[in-house]
Amino acid sequence: MTLRGLVLLMIGLGLFAVADGFTLAVVEEDRANYGRVSPGLVTERLSSTGEDGTRTIGDRMNGRRAAVRTPGFDPYSTSVRFLASGSPSAFEIDYRYPCGVGTGTCFGRDFVSHSLWSRLHDGSPINIRQSPGEKRTSRLDENPLWRLALTRAALGCVLLIVAALLSGRMRLRPLAKYVKAPAVVTAVQEIRYGDEQRWRVTFRYFDANAEPQESVDEANDPAWRVGEACIAVYRPQAPDVATLQSLDTHGAEASTIAEA
Repeated sequence: MTLRGLVLLMIGLGLFAVADGFTLAVVEEDRANYGRVSPGLVTERLSSTGEDGTRTIGDRMNGRRAAVRTPGFDPYSTSVRFLASGSPSAFEIDYRYPCGVGTGTCFGRDFVSHSLWSRLHDGSPINIRQSPGEKRTSRLDENPLWRLALTRAALGCVLLIVAALLSGRMRLRPLAKYVKAPAVVTAVQEIRYGDEQRWRVTFRYFDANAEPQESVDEANDPAWRVGEACIAVYRPQAPDVATLQSLDTHGAEASTIAEA
């Protein structure tokens, strides 16, 4: 596959994942704010590990075909589920609940966390949550899907960013540790710490965003003069706090005065 083909593939997958996550988030919002809760029963527990003697789910497990083939084991779904749960294992709950479709009984199957899966057993009473527009889809009331929705959207954003980097349309620029800007001394004040004599130098400058800044530094050099040009050195994260740096011409005026 060429680089261009890889970039286009990542863009397609990224857009799909973002849209998939957004769609699930909208459904979850409807379920949480306007949804209805119905009673139901667990009909079976399933797992990819066969824990507690349950039937296995997936495509192939430990070199043998899984007992139950179920959606959700394609590379995309498996990756998202792993990122959301942090576990490569999958645990599902089969359940039934009354509904207004067909025979009046609907069935569902949810991927759930291991802790919820461990608390439920065949025949356990459960609550089922549906949004106002859902007829044949639902989820366990104890199994909100916000994390899954956010994981899908986040994965999509990462894929889009990587695609942009590979295509050359985006370049990461390292943040400079320090920035230097021309400055001018506006005030010099003599200060003492016991027998030690120092000078507090106030200077002004413009930061990288053309915003005026003023900062203060202390020096042990008496040659600083108001109006003298200098250099302000600051961190990009704190442009209003700078240290003072002299130019090559620093002290020249003071030397001239002394010689005169």
